[in-house]
Amino acid sequence: MSMKVSGSRVLLAGCALLVALGGCGGPTAHAAPATPGPATPSAPAGTPSPSISPTPSPTPSPSASAKPKPQPSVTLRKPVPAGADVPKAPAPPPVADGVPLQGLGTFSTAAGGTDVVGAGTTLVKYRVELEDGIVWGAEPAWTAASFTSTVDRVLSAPNGWTRSAAAPITDAAQKLTNASWSFQRVSGSDFSVRIRLASPNTVDRLCGSAGMDTQGVYSCRYGQTIMINLRRWLRGAPGFAVPIVEYRTNVINHEVGHFLGFDHMLCPGAGRPAPVMVTQTIDLGGCVPNSSPFAADGTFITGPWAAS
Repeated sequence: MSMKVSGSRVLLAGCALLVALGGCGGPTAHAAPATPGPATPSAPAGTPSPSISPTPSPTPSPSASAKPKPQPSVTLRKPVPAGADVPKAPAPPPVADGVPLQGLGTFSTAAGGTDVVGAGTTLVKYRVELEDGIVWGAEPAWTAASFTSTVDRVLSAPNGWTRSAAAPITDAAQKLTNASWSFQRVSGSDFSVRIRLASPNTVDRLCGSAGMDTQGVYSCRYGQTIMINLRRWLRGAPGFAVPIVEYRTNVINHEVGHFLGFDHMLCPGAGRPAPVMVTQTIDLGGCVPNSSPFAADGTFITGPWAAS
């Protein structure tokens, strides 16, 4: 009897323990899952999860070249006073130097045109022409295109007249106030000035009709026309000891300077660069030859004014 009681007690104690652990003889209870941490909210059904866009690269600052180019505010519309840079003493008659003397007296215009060159406020539209019918003989022939390439080069040079945009010119004597120029070559009838290369006889005839004696040698200007004498273009000027390329640069810049409104200048001092408006082929006055309006540092090369 005592053995049964003891066994029953053991059984009851075991069941009590099992009840404490989850029950005894009843339905098996599964352990509750561990309490989860805070749940990440899920997107509503049917809503796509947002994608992660890559961080955009910083937009680069626009470079100086991307800035819009300043446009000229006015186109030059004025005739140039008639003039020719002729020495007081008549030049000796030209010798036979192989230069073609005569053409047909008509002109061909260089085709096409250019964009505006420079940022000056006054636009100069120029047209380039070559006399027809020049018989070149042994002389290398110039064409409207080859003459044009030289004129374009001179008028777009960094120290040419376009430099005035960075260094505007003010001169009361010349009636200039903050003056600056840009250039554009055109081939139509809307031009400010035309630059012609012509035989000596044709230059004499056309310049003579405007009252100037170019003596078979010199160039001239009148109205909207600049006449470049073929003799000087091919041979340069006696006593003006510069390469022929420099002579051509000089005559274009000098004659265009007159068209822009400049009178002649005098040498500012012995050994200094001559202003381009000095009649350097006649008298340098102690200066050294120079073919550009501006120095390499952007300074306008000037001197005392002289009547043209």
